[in-house]
Amino acid sequence: MKLTTFFFFVSTFALIASGTYSQNKTITINQENALIKDVLKEIEDQSGYFFIYNNEYVDVYRKINIKAHNQTINVLLDQIFQGQNVSYSIDQRRIILSPSENGWQTQQQKTVTGKVTDSSGASLPGVSVVVKGTTNGTITDTDGKYNLTNIPADAMLVFSFVGMKMQEVSVTGKTIINVKMEEETIGIDEIVAIGYGSAKRKDVTGAVGSVKSAEIIRSNPVQPAKALQGHVAGVNVNKVNSRPGSDYTIDIRGVHSISYSSEPLVVIDGVMGGKLNTLNPSDIETIDILKDASATAIYGSRGANGVIIVSTKKGKQGHSKITYDGYIGVKMPTNLPDLMTAQDFYHAYNDVVKAENPSANPVWTATELANVQAGKSVDWVDQVTDPSTQTSHVVSLSGGNEATTYYFSTGYLNEKGNLLNTGYERYNLKGSIDGKISEKIKAGFTSYYTYSVLNLGSNETLRGAYRVRPTGSIYYNELVNPAETNDKDVKGYAFWMGIKDTQIQNPILEVAAENYQDETRVSNFLGNGYLEITPMKGLSFKSSLSASMFASRRGEFRGADSKSRLNKLPIASVSSSFNSSYTWDNILTYKKLFGLHDLNITMAQSAMQERLETTGSAVENLPYNSGWYALNTAALITGVSSSLVERSILSFMGRVNYIFNEKYLLTLTGRYDGSSVLAEGNKWAFFPSAALAWRAGEEPFVKDLNLFSDLKVRLSYGEVGNDVVSPYSTQAYLKKTAYDFNGVAAYGYTPNNIGNADLKWENSAEINFGVNMGFLKNKIMVDLEYYNKKTNDLIQNVALPTSLGFGSVTANVGKLVNRGLEITLNTVNIKNENFSWTTNVNFSTNHNEILELYGGTVTRDIANRLFVGESLKANYYYKFDGIWQTDEATEATKYGQIPGSVKVVDQINDGKISSAANADDRVVLGDELPDWIAGITNTLTYKNWDLSFFIYTRQGVQFKNAMLAGSFGELGSNRYNKLNLNYWTATNPTNDYFGVWQANPYREAIQYKDASFWRISNITLGYNLPKTFIDRLHIGSVRCYLQASNPFVFTKENNIWMDPEFNSGVYTDDVPYATYLFGVNLSF
Repeated sequence: MKLTTFFFFVSTFALIASGTYSQNKTITINQENALIKDVLKEIEDQSGYFFIYNNEYVDVYRKINIKAHNQTINVLLDQIFQGQNVSYSIDQRRIILSPSENGWQTQQQKTVTGKVTDSSGASLPGVSVVVKGTTNGTITDTDGKYNLTNIPADAMLVFSFVGMKMQEVSVTGKTIINVKMEEETIGIDEIVAIGYGSAKRKDVTGAVGSVKSAEIIRSNPVQPAKALQGHVAGVNVNKVNSRPGSDYTIDIRGVHSISYSSEPLVVIDGVMGGKLNTLNPSDIETIDILKDASATAIYGSRGANGVIIVSTKKGKQGHSKITYDGYIGVKMPTNLPDLMTAQDFYHAYNDVVKAENPSANPVWTATELANVQAGKSVDWVDQVTDPSTQTSHVVSLSGGNEATTYYFSTGYLNEKGNLLNTGYERYNLKGSIDGKISEKIKAGFTSYYTYSVLNLGSNETLRGAYRVRPTGSIYYNELVNPAETNDKDVKGYAFWMGIKDTQIQNPILEVAAENYQDETRVSNFLGNGYLEITPMKGLSFKSSLSASMFASRRGEFRGADSKSRLNKLPIASVSSSFNSSYTWDNILTYKKLFGLHDLNITMAQSAMQERLETTGSAVENLPYNSGWYALNTAALITGVSSSLVERSILSFMGRVNYIFNEKYLLTLTGRYDGSSVLAEGNKWAFFPSAALAWRAGEEPFVKDLNLFSDLKVRLSYGEVGNDVVSPYSTQAYLKKTAYDFNGVAAYGYTPNNIGNADLKWENSAEINFGVNMGFLKNKIMVDLEYYNKKTNDLIQNVALPTSLGFGSVTANVGKLVNRGLEITLNTVNIKNENFSWTTNVNFSTNHNEILELYGGTVTRDIANRLFVGESLKANYYYKFDGIWQTDEATEATKYGQIPGSVKVVDQINDGKISSAANADDRVVLGDELPDWIAGITNTLTYKNWDLSFFIYTRQGVQFKNAMLAGSFGELGSNRYNKLNLNYWTATNPTNDYFGVWQANPYREAIQYKDASFWRISNITLGYNLPKTFIDRLHIGSVRCYLQASNPFVFTKENNIWMDPEFNSGVYTDDVPYATYLFGVNLSF
């Protein structure tokens, strides 16, 4: 913690310390007939100060004689500028020279007014108008008008506005300057991160997607990953669960590994391996996603699954700016499956089931019967959940001048769970400073600290609330006969609820904090410092050191009245992990523009080392409800563990970007990686890539078509590697085992696994073809991408014969392909003075297929659900063919079935259903990967109002439905509550769901369901307060907004999903929810 605090405040300390730089330093100088410019340079060399001035107003070419011995800087400056209209001020190490008050007044001053419009002549409010080289400026009013006073007669005005080309206009001889601004060629001139550098989008040869700050803030995600969902083609983002603070899984262009993660590399301000969920979304400036192998090749093995580059906000030149972004709102449970009420439940078993099966004998207690007859029913889910609050507040300070820029922010998020006593709190601190030490040296430091507290409660609470019968009672005093169920009074609650079942106790007791606590505290630090030297024009050397520290402590306590203990003494456990890493990058860049040639060469060396330490302990029979803070008081220690994992990568890389005549582009990249986790002799590998692009829209014959406003064609090929294995997979190691020596217990050690001395890189080769098109002055922009990525030497844990005594070995055994199409469409549908409407649509499809398993020796690995020619996430079972009906009784008997049972397809048509190796009726039914995903965003503005709505869809996913697999659709037993489904009976011969009592050996077949959905993810209505009003308050801007997130979800079958996005089965989860917020964006 001390180290983290030290690193975070280094940047702030450096800024404060620089203010104490000694003005008493003495200087010795002796020059005759010397230019003031040269004298100032000599002072800079001796003192460490540097001068800032405009030579139009300060005559530095005047010659002087100066002789001084051990004089202070003030004495020297007074001597140099004696008799001149020059004043100076000393700010840290900067000495700012400017015309003195009298001197400034002697220069001619003037007032300039005017109006700014767009290309259609409509007024443009909010345009920045600044005197170049100063911070003197204004912004246009609602009519696009501006007024600047007391500016130099020969000044240059700079006009800038988001989405418009910046213009510079001289005021010489003018008092009225009207400016017509032109729309920026949408997107193609924006700067994107490409790894170890940046480039204009028009000069990018690879496949790169981006999400900007405005889009992130507008969607108000708790976790930044949410902002990527449906906004970048080819990026599949899925929520893990509905619990507060929950994370997201991300895969770019498909799943790439059988046994290991397909998560992309995350780079945060140069820190590799960062965690997106530690960031405050308001601190993010851009998120750039490198998708194809030519774009990711510069990251070598670390970029095998794609790269997400996060650039956080930094300071900009100008006056200090303070911003506040905050919201408060409520999370409402929504889209909940419909469970039976007490009366539904009683009728289902006492009437429907008994009518179908006269031998059925449901058991009811006196309390249950009394509740049913009295019309009482308990909604147990409602008892353990509530609407909850969500709030976020972020304050930032930024600014700077030509020499130094800074950005500081602090943020607080509080997201309560809908499940009682759960929640997530996050605190963020960010600081960054970038300084120009001299004309040739720059340095900077960025630090980011996050502290979070996650309280989840019992994994069983929600499942218990869904399972427990609605016929019970909440309170002990409501029980008719407590002795009938051996019930007990726990703080007024009925422990067994008057239900004769000891599987589930009262969910209200399980959710109580004194009975169950599950808390995780995380402290995370990211830091990056750099020094950049430019010894000559076009050549620069940058050395940066990045550090990451992630410390996590999880404590779990289960009290005597929790399901885990059921009247036993409490148990507790605590586990900690400390993950630290550093990356040292040294980058040499050379840029040269000569004639029609534009050359950019990058060479770099990178070293990464990572260390993960874990410890844990668990105990039983605690005498008190002391959480995990008094483990030493327990009667029994049940577990003690610790571990250490270390890994490192050393890399050398190079990239050449060449552009000829601004039309023909070439990118060549190579990276040589050495990984510590692979076998001797296989640690090093080279990963090359090449990309070509043709800006065909610049060709005269294309311009003559009058069709395209932009046209670029791209083709790339690249190879990347993956070393995702456990760091010690190449080695055999030991495990502790128990022995019996003549009845005496003893412990020894035995081999735990087989090491693989031949383990090598998993490698992928990808071809990408892209076309970028613009129409109608780029009011319509279309990006098309086709990719084909083949992965060889797939790393997998391979099952071994039991005769060997080991379960599996890690080996390179397979081949895989991902290929797909991505389409992005951006349109400006309407734009005039008062109204605008823009649309963004992105669509992507991916085909995932296993090409080879185990070196081609097998085509089907049924145990691991792996099949050559199918997806990695294939579902394999008998195919559902409806429900056996009454008129099919004779045929059903042949298969050992009766009407009301699930019917499956006899694929072999041999009169029986079999899973035998030579007569298997099971088939691949579908898979858990989407056929296609899409996002649609519409943004409308009318004067000061703005409205946006975002629709997200995922199609073609098939899950084994966790709600149905979890007994919520089984009326054969009345132990648990059930979903209200259309069950088969003799009088209701449906094919929707099987019967209420029949044996169903193939019931699993009906559980495989289409999880496709459409979601209204976000609706936001905002209003910007009029400038005339906020000017009186001396405020820069104020925007208020209302937002609804996730208000509607549409699926084919509504009552079987908690959330089709991640197939919740209510265990280790919270209820799905919609969020309604009110927020404010404010700047000073």
